Amino acid sequence: MYWFSRKTKETPPINGLILPGGGARNAYQAGVLKALAEMLPADAVNPFPVISGTSSGALNAAILASNATQFGEGIARMIGIWENFHCGKIFHVDSWTALKSGLRWTSSFATAGLGRAAPPALLDNTPQREFVESHIRLARIQHAIDTGALRALAVTSSSYSSGLSFNYYQAVEGLRPWQRTRRQGVAEEITIDHLMASSAIPLVFPAVWLDDEYHGDGSMRESAPLSPAIHLGADRLLIIGVRNPAPDPKPAAGEKVPYPTIGQITGYMLDTLFMDRLDSDIERMNRVNHIIGETRSKYIEHEDTTLRPIEFLMISPSKDVREISERHIKDFPRSVRLLLRSLGALSHESRPLLSYLLFESAFCQELIELGYQDGLNARSEITELLELDKPGN
Repeated sequence: MYWFSRKTKETPPINGLILPGGGARNAYQAGVLKALAEMLPADAVNPFPVISGTSSGALNAAILASNATQFGEGIARMIGIWENFHCGKIFHVDSWTALKSGLRWTSSFATAGLGRAAPPALLDNTPQREFVESHIRLARIQHAIDTGALRALAVTSSSYSSGLSFNYYQAVEGLRPWQRTRRQGVAEEITIDHLMASSAIPLVFPAVWLDDEYHGDGSMRESAPLSPAIHLGADRLLIIGVRNPAPDPKPAAGEKVPYPTIGQITGYMLDTLFMDRLDSDIERMNRVNHIIGETRSKYIEHEDTTLRPIEFLMISPSKDVREISERHIKDFPRSVRLLLRSLGALSHESRPLLSYLLFESAFCQELIELGYQDGLNARSEITELLELDKPGN
């Protein structure tokens, strides 16, 4: 599925790539980018000077940014990572850890947090840090900036104490930090802590200590997911979402609806965090584009900001990712299945949570293929957005 907005081009555009969060669903983004890579020459330069990511999307963004001088190689590296994923690369899956976590959570709920300290999170994602350290060469990001292959990389995290959304960015000189209501842009060298903080799904993974505060998943306070890329100069965006836009039907009259389990509530919460704000921000951008289009100058000066039209293409799954995840429940390690069952998270209603945690190769490979086909089906729109048929591209 895609959503395309066009505008009149008066100045050379700056392409931005937006990779929102979605846990294991972000394998879909790798598939779309695989299709894009096939539309480009083998030696093509990075077509996205600005790359912005949140949560697992921040990990994908960092892979691309660190390989910006060899864009095709970066896509291949990303595909290889997702095709060979398993849960043990993200969180501990041994039976003892799962049992201990389940018992501590059950005890915490039963005693309302009295007695022993409540567990910091449902899962221990220490393996994720080791995985990021071995697969993403963050030192290459500055090299890509210095050589002109990259303008900026932005990743977003949320503070649990100040309640602010932080858009951390590493960029060329001259780009100014920004501050808006409960969100701000901060110029810093992107480190593993930034990536871990951005992808620390609330309740599921532990918070990360960063800049004298505990931070969690960037989607929590991210009221304007498109904002970082636009602040960093992008005015032509490719947005790769990870949710099918079709709404769920209401239960039929008289249909028996079970009371929501912890797993279902958690999945619903994550669905809201990861997806709803992106849709709202796109609607807001469409309204701004329309208003600007009605002005004579085609831009609007507002305080310290110049509002300008943004051209964008939104690509999202043509199939329901939750239904795909339901077919792969058996791929979870046995210990994880037991833990999820104890939370009532293996039911049909808990599919959202399953789809975020299913870091297993079979599920990821199916999402890559879905993204690849959706990317190919949007070839004409991608070609027009990025002007791939223009001489020199």
